[in-house]
Amino acid sequence: MTMPLEFFSPKFHYTFGAHEPMLRVGMGESLCVVCPDSDNGLSDGSILPDERRQSPSGSDLFEGNPVGGPIYIEGIETGDSLAVDIDAIELDRRTGQTLLAPGHGLLSSDQLVRPDELFSSDKHCAHDPVPQHLYQWAIDPGNQTATITNPLGDDTITIPLRPIVGTLGVCPPWGQNVSTLLADVHGGNMDLPVLGAGTTIILPVFCPGGLLMLGDLHAAQGHGEIIGGGIETSGRVTITVRGLTNLVADVPVILTGNAIYTVATHGDLRTAVSTSYAHLVHWLAAELELNRWDGYQLLSQTGSVSLGGMTARGNNTVAAGIPTAVLPAHVRAKIDQLRNRG
Repeated sequence: MTMPLEFFSPKFHYTFGAHEPMLRVGMGESLCVVCPDSDNGLSDGSILPDERRQSPSGSDLFEGNPVGGPIYIEGIETGDSLAVDIDAIELDRRTGQTLLAPGHGLLSSDQLVRPDELFSSDKHCAHDPVPQHLYQWAIDPGNQTATITNPLGDDTITIPLRPIVGTLGVCPPWGQNVSTLLADVHGGNMDLPVLGAGTTIILPVFCPGGLLMLGDLHAAQGHGEIIGGGIETSGRVTITVRGLTNLVADVPVILTGNAIYTVATHGDLRTAVSTSYAHLVHWLAAELELNRWDGYQLLSQTGSVSLGGMTARGNNTVAAGIPTAVLPAHVRAKIDQLRNRG
């Protein structure tokens, strides 16, 4: 068995766009992508040097969520679909961090502190009551847990690891450069809890080669990423890239071991939910040959949503899904074909 090529990108980018490819691979190839954490931290404790970072070009560039690539996939053309199998996620250090700060998460200061608490002491009158604190996590790969080492209270807090790829996508349409803090039809900073190992994501292709980029690993993250971050850490992601030339994917489609999801991002959460469900109805009908109206009612009975990042303004990402077990046999057979890693 051939070991996947290890890919430590010569340059990391902070925007998805038509950048010069950092690597060219053939369809069906596997590679292991080195991913710094969202603050450019590497496994040895060093910081990604300036010469390996995207340079600003006439506008402010927020240097967060570095992504490796672009990876040019030979044989992929505009209008095709690109399947990325996330074969494995390996966290390569035993620490992670999560920022707590005023105005950084989904909840405002007024929501986090009750009105009667705001003026319970003089110190709350002078500044924002939400503290700024960088939570440090100890990652235990043996027990598959993470524990806060500097809690603000007295309790020990330990949670199970559930590593995901926070940011993954291709070159956006229309020649756009899109920040790695944002998501759209090209993928991007989706921060979806369903994007773990064993998952396949299918992406629309807007330029030759696709120009795949990925990074921003989270050792664990709940739905919505409401504090503004997961357990941010570094690692390696093993992927296999496959071309699906006879398949139309207008938006990202995610196949887990037991469900299929379609993804939408919008400034209004209700619209993001309805749009992601609409894409799923269309996909079930057009690509998987399930009667549209039967599919619509089936979603009402068995559908679910996975909430991705919700803290960047105008960037609510939602994956609407349905368990494959409830779908007819001919639909499940088509999904199994899409999951085929051969």
